[in-house]
Amino acid sequence: MFCQSSTRFTPTTIYLTCCLTSLFFANHAIADNEKPESNAIEKIEVIGRDSTEELTSSGFAVEVLLTEAFKNSNYNLLQILQSSPGINVRQSGGVGAKFNLSLNGLSGNQIRYFFDGIPMEDFGSALTFPANLVEQIEVYKGVVPISLGADALGGAINVITPALDQDLLDISYTYGSFNTHKASIFAQKNFDNDVFIRLSTTLEHADNDYKMHNVNRTDELGNVIGTMTAKRFHDEYSAGMIKVKFGVINKSYADELSIAITGAKNRNNEQHTATSINSVFGKFYSETDTQLISAIYQKNFDALSLSAYLLTGQTEELINDTYNRDYNWLGEYTVKADELQGELGTKSLFTVTDDIFRANISAQYQLSADSSIQVSHSNNYLKKTGHDPVNLNNTVFSLPNWIRKAITGLAFDTSALQQELKWNIFAKHYGYQGEINAEQSIDFNLQNVKSEVDISEIGYGSTISYQLHPDWLVKTSYELAYRLPEAEEILGTGKYVRPNPNLKPEKSHNINVGLLTDFTSQNTTHRFEANIFYRDSSDFIRYVPDRIIYGIYKNLQKVETTGVEGSYYLSFYDNYSLQVNATYQDIINKSSVDYEGVTDLNYGKRMPNEPYLFANARLAASFYLANNDQIAVFWTTAYVNKFFLNWEGTGDDEYKLYIPTQITHDFDVEYSFADGSYNLSLSARNILNTETFDNFKIEKPGRAFYLKFRYLY
Repeated sequence: MFCQSSTRFTPTTIYLTCCLTSLFFANHAIADNEKPESNAIEKIEVIGRDSTEELTSSGFAVEVLLTEAFKNSNYNLLQILQSSPGINVRQSGGVGAKFNLSLNGLSGNQIRYFFDGIPMEDFGSALTFPANLVEQIEVYKGVVPISLGADALGGAINVITPALDQDLLDISYTYGSFNTHKASIFAQKNFDNDVFIRLSTTLEHADNDYKMHNVNRTDELGNVIGTMTAKRFHDEYSAGMIKVKFGVINKSYADELSIAITGAKNRNNEQHTATSINSVFGKFYSETDTQLISAIYQKNFDALSLSAYLLTGQTEELINDTYNRDYNWLGEYTVKADELQGELGTKSLFTVTDDIFRANISAQYQLSADSSIQVSHSNNYLKKTGHDPVNLNNTVFSLPNWIRKAITGLAFDTSALQQELKWNIFAKHYGYQGEINAEQSIDFNLQNVKSEVDISEIGYGSTISYQLHPDWLVKTSYELAYRLPEAEEILGTGKYVRPNPNLKPEKSHNINVGLLTDFTSQNTTHRFEANIFYRDSSDFIRYVPDRIIYGIYKNLQKVETTGVEGSYYLSFYDNYSLQVNATYQDIINKSSVDYEGVTDLNYGKRMPNEPYLFANARLAASFYLANNDQIAVFWTTAYVNKFFLNWEGTGDDEYKLYIPTQITHDFDVEYSFADGSYNLSLSARNILNTETFDNFKIEKPGRAFYLKFRYLY
């Protein structure tokens, strides 16, 4: 199934995978009466409180998403996150397409991602992993703990894997529409309760050959003569990842001391540009190769807790544009007159190399039973270089570009009134340096200019929670937060994004106020949560597609975000559950003038291409059958209200472009037998075949079916 992909797994990699799996079976024998209880569908609970009450009852606006109910289905992490209030996930295309996750009105790089506390910027499409590899997901809305060492403006998502003291084997395979194949293995073995080895691996492929409606019909000269329906014919995506982690736990010198090695490859055939379906490709593709090594150390002493990680590695992206062709939506092409031209621009075989280094250390000291102090420091470094043997005039990243950011945090935690009142106060120092070598227009001539960046900022904030009643919790938080530009924003990508050395860091005053209630009657459990949020952001960074194919990240002087979100969860008789959530958010341009002093005609208008009203609902039922088998059915509905593609105040009302209101329905049925060891599921996505759109009004797949088999030992 990977015959069209350049993804290759070396004999060493395959041998290592086989050895680890065989080792697991040879050493891991569990008597039938020792087999863990079935995990399949005993609880349909989707969002629940983590076993660590300290996290849930803190003043942080944090949601804990349990993945147990999704492990038998075809859901990946992005789809699970969609079930949380305040989150809207937008993916412009099928498997492998880039996504944009919005959290309380902020999105993209304003949200930070972590894998067991380690930044995920270098893990590629990690959030498309199946749920099998994950125990739970922590969603921080607004304020982020200093231990993560993040410059998040709008929140963070921390993916938590299973505990290291378990013996596990979890294998799954999915086949579905558009020739989609997904496979995963999660294996973990403990030796003498202190040495462990863990294997995580995924493979996936999809042709993504779904139908597109209202695409351009062209004549032999390339002139648009109407619209038609056509299949995507050059959108195949193939990817593979293998991660091996080993080390020791529960030692006198370390609770965990481990090393992890990660390798990942993918090939992405691109049907069109990221912002438009009018430029059609038939040969243009990109490949990414990632190699990482990381180490973790954790230890809890009597009053002192230490945690640290190191990560280093390299990511290479190859961009292949070597065919001088013009394609249409029927897959037909004409040869361009200029043989030096490719599909996107001048012929190119461009390789971008990122050298990466990440480090973090945090310590917490318990001053008393009710108070503690915490300090953390993180350092992130990236160097970007480029090489193009086909287009010798392509000098992007021919001179090294680099950025370094360092974040130091200090926090104080205390509690009172028998821990019913909890308070956290913190401060962060943000440091950012970089060197950017990029072409800039000077006196209407393109010249390579070296720019040096040096930024230093201080942020601060506080969180408070109060247990009004055993069933009622009130929490609030405030932060003056900064978000430093990411590499793709300030350096560009060498493909669709141009560099902007003058990009400023974002600054935001963030306020959250939330109420949680959780109570149980004889046969019924209720959980309700509401949250009001406010973001007053300056130098707001947003992507502006200012050219037909290319775009640039720019600052917008001031953006104000206000919103409210709510969720309700109901479970009754241990067989049925209902979960509903909804979010309303206003993201308003508050810049009366731009940076050149010119009046901003879009002052007071909603930000374009951003949904402002969306909701989700999930109904579930499960039943025990003979021989302790289980069956469960799920119905999921998603709603996104109509929103404008461009600024709502510009253009004639009759011709304004917008993304229409969308309602989609999914259906899942799961069957579990042999005490949960064998699991089958059938998923129907967008069962009514509704036309759905996402970023820049790019159509998403229609109705799709998936069959998944999962084995758990």
